[in-house]
Amino acid sequence: MSATVVRSIGNDPLQIVLQFAYAAKSAISEGYRVAPALMLGLALAIASLLLAISMWVARYTACFSAEAARRCRIVSAHGAPEAALTREPALLAHTGQPFVEIEAGRSTTRCAIAGDMLTIGRGDDNDIRIPSRAVHRYHAAIHREDDNWHITDLSGVEGAGLTVNGRRCGETCLSDGDLIRLGPGKLRFHARPE
Repeated sequence: MSATVVRSIGNDPLQIVLQFAYAAKSAISEGYRVAPALMLGLALAIASLLLAISMWVARYTACFSAEAARRCRIVSAHGAPEAALTREPALLAHTGQPFVEIEAGRSTTRCAIAGDMLTIGRGDDNDIRIPSRAVHRYHAAIHREDDNWHITDLSGVEGAGLTVNGRRCGETCLSDGDLIRLGPGKLRFHARPE
């Protein structure tokens, strides 16, 4: 085994880092010379740990993207309002797009259907989120087929289902003013902006 001589170099941070890097390089070289398989295994373990940390950071920062900030949220807690929107309702009222009106008691909030589909469910990545055990992670989707808007129940055969104008359905064509209920959520579809 070779001996490494360490000199005292004072309090200069750059010199301390360089000395540490030199000592680490020497230790890695000596370890690889003595037990190469062990050093390769250690390198793989460190690399996978760094990869897992970077994936977690990327996933965490994606939660705060602009796309996530535009989503509607229905919150039902004791005494809290049942509907809330993370974007200004005035912006939604003048977009010229179809929208869903979230009805919560006497107040309503609008959520524009910006693309060809709007998802509703308990999961955080839905366009409209209803945090209730009666609602599945991905409960329903409002989507465009040709020039018509449809709603599809995604909760499955054993799911809680959804009702449109008081009738339970798996998939149906939506008309302007249709009332959609799923779990505690009460939504009204508007094909034409006011």
